[in-house]
Amino acid sequence: MSVDADVDANVLDTAAAGSLIIRGSVLRFASFVAVALLSVLSVALLTRHLGVERFSEYTTVLSLVGIVAVVTDAGMSNLGIREYAVRSGADRDELMRDLLGLRVTLTTVGVLCALVFALAAGYSDSLFAGTFAASIATVALVFQHTLSIPVAAELRLGYLSLLEVGRQVLTVAAIVILVLLRAGVLPLLTITLLVNLVLLVPTAALARGRISVRMELRPRQWAALLRLTVAFSLATAVGTIYVYTAQILTSLVASPHQSGLFAASFRVFIVTAGVPGLLVGGALPLLARAERDDRERLTYALARIFEVSLILGVGAAVGLLAGAQFVISVIAGPKYAGATDVLRIQGLAMIASFPLAGWGFALITLRRYGGLLAANAAALVVSCGLTLTLAATDGARGAAVATVCGEATLALGSLIALVRGHPERRPQLGVLVKVAIAAAPAAALALAVDLPSLVRALLALVLYALLIAATGAVPREITELIPRFGGGASS
Repeated sequence: MSVDADVDANVLDTAAAGSLIIRGSVLRFASFVAVALLSVLSVALLTRHLGVERFSEYTTVLSLVGIVAVVTDAGMSNLGIREYAVRSGADRDELMRDLLGLRVTLTTVGVLCALVFALAAGYSDSLFAGTFAASIATVALVFQHTLSIPVAAELRLGYLSLLEVGRQVLTVAAIVILVLLRAGVLPLLTITLLVNLVLLVPTAALARGRISVRMELRPRQWAALLRLTVAFSLATAVGTIYVYTAQILTSLVASPHQSGLFAASFRVFIVTAGVPGLLVGGALPLLARAERDDRERLTYALARIFEVSLILGVGAAVGLLAGAQFVISVIAGPKYAGATDVLRIQGLAMIASFPLAGWGFALITLRRYGGLLAANAAALVVSCGLTLTLAATDGARGAAVATVCGEATLALGSLIALVRGHPERRPQLGVLVKVAIAAAPAAALALAVDLPSLVRALLALVLYALLIAATGAVPREITELIPRFGGGASS
């Protein structure tokens, strides 16, 4: 089992790794676009079917469960990918079995914590049952994502893309059926559990011969594993709480209507903010191997990742600034018109969210968990403090401002942790100037009120793309790869 996996993992040491990551990231982005389009359909159905207040309840439960899911899944999955990339043989097999056992146990504890919160918050019986169903779904998610570790580490990113598209297709299909049946919040919250169980089958098939499907329940081994992961897990937990707490706190301090408006914008923000992690996540195995063997290669890779992330992040901000009205009208309808300004504000966070993904993965690779924890803790304090204050006085818009401030705090803290003692990792001023030159006129066009929202968004993005190309801000590795997609040149 380990020999075949080791052979596949050796691609990380070759010059082809960078090309595979770029191509794989393009595939994953394409799948993300497909997933996003399906999400538009599902959210549009849910917002109209549930109404503003019940949609707020639905989104708040998903935010609560999201804290459990991301802490126990994404955090240790990234750590597992790193360790899978640098370990081999029986040592790696044993670690993966222990990792699975530990994650299932921690997820179970997280489920109990979510239920305790639901009781303390006074959730109705049906909402409490929905919280239970959605929380249990995270156990199946832990199994599925642990099994996908070798698929990610071996850069088989196309298969990961298919799994994500499949997840969304199944989810949307279930939502359509339940909406047609006029189902309430409880049945809708059970969809995730059913979808996660179904996805276990193809994921296990992809991982066969590379990772054991048997988990180990060995507390003594867990203690050693926790020493390796505790700081990282804490940092991830704080970061997750920071992201989802805005919705939960808004539901507690603002009116149900304002909470519902924020929920509509928040769903768009969560989907868009997931793009950078999706794109950069494929580079984690390469960063881990470069950190072990070639620090100069690591610095070079981080610089290129930052340049691309900044370009895309500013582009996303311009697009949401111009297209917020169109997005809200499509996914939510006229009852949520007040969420337009909320989304415009939250869209500005993309400028920090995209570069942040690369810096976060770099800190994981370098094992700078203390810096990652400090940055996330600062973001949590800023976000929670401002949400409690601003959401209580200015509703959804105040919560959006708090989100932007929290994301900016996290990005700044992560950058400081990354460059401390290593000035060569600082972002180059040249790319910042080029992106600013391209963004200024695009942002001005985005605010042109005499044009329809969709038209403004398209024109602003086209202008931004043309100016980015004219300034030469796109890294050479990306521009050299583009003809290969279109011309089919052989390598």
